[in-house]
Amino acid sequence: MLITYRRTGGGFLLIVLAAVLVATVLATIVVGAMLLIVAAAIGAVVLLVRALLPASWRRAAPPPAISWPHQTIEATIVTPRASSDESHLLHIDSGKG
Repeated sequence: MLITYRRTGGGFLLIVLAAVLVATVLATIVVGAMLLIVAAAIGAVVLLVRALLPASWRRAAPPPAISWPHQTIEATIVTPRASSDESHLLHIDSGKG
């Protein structure tokens, strides 16, 4: 008895795989194009709104200056000349002290 095995369906499988691959690529391209169109539309709307709104709305006014408290600190500038004068400084090697 001679048993023969005949392989069938190999060509059909390749056609189905090719069709699935083409459909996936086309779907990716379509989705990418749709996202690009939506992004361009949003950008156009943003530019249009920015052009129509007054500039004062886009640039916020600076906050008002904070007033100083009603207490005043009084100070006197002290510059003691004698303490920084080099003639009055004691040197280690001078023998004074």
